[in-house]
Amino acid sequence: MTSRRSLAGLALALGLLACTSRGGPHAAAEPSAALSSVVVPSSRASASPTSSALPMTASSSSSAPVRSDLAPPLALPDDGPIRAVDLHVDTPWRVHFKGRPKSADEGPATPALLRAGQYAAVVYPIYLPDYIHDDHPAIADADAVYATIDAIVAEHEALVPPSATVDADSVAVFVSIEGAGAFAEDITQIDRFVKRGVKFVGPVHARDNRLAGAATGKKRGGLTTLGKQFCERVYAAGGLVDVSHLSDTGFEDLRPIAKNFGAPIVATHSNARAKNKHRRNLTDKQLRVIGETGGVAGLNLHRGFLDSGDMAGVVAMVRHMVATAGVEHVALGTDFEGGSATEAIKDASKLPALAEALKKAGFSDVDVRKIFAKNALRVLAWKPAK
Repeated sequence: MTSRRSLAGLALALGLLACTSRGGPHAAAEPSAALSSVVVPSSRASASPTSSALPMTASSSSSAPVRSDLAPPLALPDDGPIRAVDLHVDTPWRVHFKGRPKSADEGPATPALLRAGQYAAVVYPIYLPDYIHDDHPAIADADAVYATIDAIVAEHEALVPPSATVDADSVAVFVSIEGAGAFAEDITQIDRFVKRGVKFVGPVHARDNRLAGAATGKKRGGLTTLGKQFCERVYAAGGLVDVSHLSDTGFEDLRPIAKNFGAPIVATHSNARAKNKHRRNLTDKQLRVIGETGGVAGLNLHRGFLDSGDMAGVVAMVRHMVATAGVEHVALGTDFEGGSATEAIKDASKLPALAEALKKAGFSDVDVRKIFAKNALRVLAWKPAK
C-alpha cells in the first residue's frame, strides 16, 4: 500500500496528475486529471516509496519545474475484472464548495462505491465556479481546490496518487481543471498546473468568459484571442484542452490549434446531441472530429444529457457515439456528483452492470475494456512532439 503522503508532493516528484454541466437548466458544478502509469495486478501488493525508479518525496516545492513527460505510460491488463477509468467525478466540488466532509463518504461516488464499481482511476476536477468572488474566480482558488483534493486522498487508503503500480483494491486519482476563466488574469500560470500533473483543462464552464464562449453561455462565441493563446500554452505544456463546456464555435476555433500540436481533442463528459439535443452534448460532426484526432468523448450519466434514463437508453447513447466516433474514441466521464445520475446507474458501484449490458448488446469484451478504460488511458498518455 502506498504510504499516505501529499498528493501534490507526489505529483510534483513524479511529474504526474493532471470537468460537467453546472449551469443552465441542469445547474451543478465541478473540479480535475493527469499523466502517469497505472498497472493493476490481480492482488493487492505493497508499494515501498523506495521501490520506484522515480523518487517519491513529499517535500518538492509546488513551483519546482518538474516535467510531466517523466511520467510512464498508463496500462491495464487485458483480462480479469473490467476496470473503469472515469474522466469526470465532482467530489472535490462537493467538499470544497458545498461543505461535505473531506472523508467524502456521502454521495454516488464514495471511495467504497468506487471500489465496488471496479474503478482503476478517477479524474477529480478543479472546478472553479463562475459565480464565486462576485463573479471573479481567482487562480488562487485553483490552488485551494488542489489542496482539497490532496486532503481527500490523504483520508482514504483506497485513493492513491498515480504511481508505477495501482493495485486491485486502489483507485488512482488524477486531476483536471474545469472552468479556467480565472487564468485570463495570467495565462502563464497554467504552465505550473500542467507541470504538477493537470492533464485536461476546460477553458470555460456554464458562462462565457474572457477565454471563450460557453455551450450554455449567452453569446456562445468562440475562443477569444487570449483564449487561443491559452489553449496553445496548455498543449505546449503537455496538457489537453477539454471541450465539454465549449461552444460549437469555440470547438471549431480549437481544431487548427489542436492539429498544430498533434493533440487529440477530448470531451471528458459529453454525450451525442443527435440523441439528446442539450447544447452541452456533441454534434455528430464533432464526434467524428474527435475520432479523427485520436481523442475521446466521455459518456456522461447525468440524466439531463441522456435520451432515456434506463439502461437501454444508456446503451443506445453508447452505441450512437461508437457508431459515429469509433469504438476507440468513446470513454467514461460519468459526472457523478456534478449532476443527477440516471436511475439505471445511480452510483459508481453500478458500472459493472453497464459493462454487462454492453456485452449483451453485442459489444465484445475487448471493446468494452476500451470504452471503460483503455481509450481514456491513451489520451492521458499524450505528450506534445519534441
